Amino acid sequence: MIIADQVESSKGYAPKMKTSVISKRSKKSTITQCLVLLVFLMGVVSVLFSAAVCVSEVESYVHNFVGVPPYGNWTFVEKPMFPVHFNQSQIPVGSNWTVVSPLTANHSYHVYFYGDWIDRSPRPSTDYDIYVYDPLAQLEGYHTESAGLPEHLGRAVDEPYFTPRYSGNYSFVLRNDPRESNASEAATFMLVENIETDKWQEVFTQGKENDEAVYSTSWAFEFVADTPRIEVLVRVPDTLDMYEARLYLMANPKAGTGETLNNVPLAWEQGLFGEIKQAYGGYNIESSGYRGVAYASCESYGQDMLINYTTQLKDKSLYHLVFIGEKGAGKLDFLVKTQFGKARILPVNAPSRAYPDAPVNMSFSSDATDLKNATMDYSVTNWANSTSLSVQLNDNRTCSVNIPGQPTGTTVRYRIEAVDVLENSLTYNGSYVVKYLSQLNLTLKSDAISIGENLTLSGLVTPPGENLTISLVFKSTNTTKQQLVRTGPEGTFVASYRPPTEGKWMVQATFDGSNLLFESTSQMLEFSVNPPSFMSQYSIYIYVGGGVGTVAAIAAVVVIRRRRD
Repeated sequence: MIIADQVESSKGYAPKMKTSVISKRSKKSTITQCLVLLVFLMGVVSVLFSAAVCVSEVESYVHNFVGVPPYGNWTFVEKPMFPVHFNQSQIPVGSNWTVVSPLTANHSYHVYFYGDWIDRSPRPSTDYDIYVYDPLAQLEGYHTESAGLPEHLGRAVDEPYFTPRYSGNYSFVLRNDPRESNASEAATFMLVENIETDKWQEVFTQGKENDEAVYSTSWAFEFVADTPRIEVLVRVPDTLDMYEARLYLMANPKAGTGETLNNVPLAWEQGLFGEIKQAYGGYNIESSGYRGVAYASCESYGQDMLINYTTQLKDKSLYHLVFIGEKGAGKLDFLVKTQFGKARILPVNAPSRAYPDAPVNMSFSSDATDLKNATMDYSVTNWANSTSLSVQLNDNRTCSVNIPGQPTGTTVRYRIEAVDVLENSLTYNGSYVVKYLSQLNLTLKSDAISIGENLTLSGLVTPPGENLTISLVFKSTNTTKQQLVRTGPEGTFVASYRPPTEGKWMVQATFDGSNLLFESTSQMLEFSVNPPSFMSQYSIYIYVGGGVGTVAAIAAVVVIRRRRD
């Protein structure tokens, strides 16, 4: 065996080699030593290889370039979810630094640039301006607040979020304005997708390969909520196993952590880099480390996850939501739910009456959220048993159903249960009875009577029914009287009433219904009560006067006859 020994040479010559003869015993010892050395070297290589492979997410997807075209000094953030910190003097006065990141058209992103350079005192020292370029290298917008004030990076003055028109790499040029700045203080640039609460979202997620994260393994989003309760519902496809879903509390300016820009909280800066203050911060997208204020995990492929978080905080809080895949791949659907118990489902046309053997069509509407599905049960035996019906969704908010016709006298009880897109269960209970439609007619014998006379009237209920109670109401200016009558075998009735005063009167008949008939009301009839007639008013005098006249006439005739004799 030949062993090479390196001989140092101050002249830089190549190493010289020398040979020696090795005994069997020394050969065996040497082989053993070589094996041990080989194992050791393999271990070292393995450790070095692992160290080279096991890099953090930030190291994998945030790349810094100094003096490299096309931007000179720039940072490429491959996924918009990492904070980028700039040290003091990193962006000298008069120089630029560009942050480039891929954005998706029509998605909403929260972009902010803050840190030590923010100074609202009378003499601020650093003034950063920001210029935004779209993927076509066209200037999208520029933000040039005065020195020491944070730049608003929304699309418009009154919009807190940036919504790109195109999908592709957007460039944010951070310039230390030489006209108004005389220092280069530290700063943090943050770009993260903002999601609406109470609305389903989706993101493609891929698990680790060889126990190492790939591009789509980890994702992060932010949202703002001011409710004490938050639920995060995560639907995991059967092709994916998730490691964790995490919730991080990043700011609540009213409680003294974080600040507000354009009425939207900004994350506590140190919390973006993993620091924790009470429950705030600790933002972490690595598998190991701080898990946030609440988290959930999967035990198998396709297992859905739920984060249920309750806080005593009031006012607006900023949260980061992190997803980390484990194995497989697929589209993850998730919902940040902040509305509880507000949505209702109400009838649009609840039946007040139903007729024998006629189907009943009903429509219902959700007053706050979109519907996902609905079912209905109805019973004609006071829920001793029931029948289920399919409910048709007409649009996002309304649905309809048909209940089959039932025989007369049936009471139908129904219950509709709907699930909205926020996974709320919406319920409405109601009932109606099935009867025949009734009609009530009323007729006056005369529409004018004299005071002291009786008004005679008659009526008819159809379909006919015997011994039905009819209420007659008589009204004048100052008087209201009620009279009850009952129908005969043919559904007819007769009544009379003597009004106590003169003037205009009205009368109406009302039927309150029965087991088989719905209620009904007749038309309103008018009649007059007149003063008494001349003959009836003065008949006694006429009779008296007539008698006296007759006596006088007879006396006159007697007198005349006597005179002739």
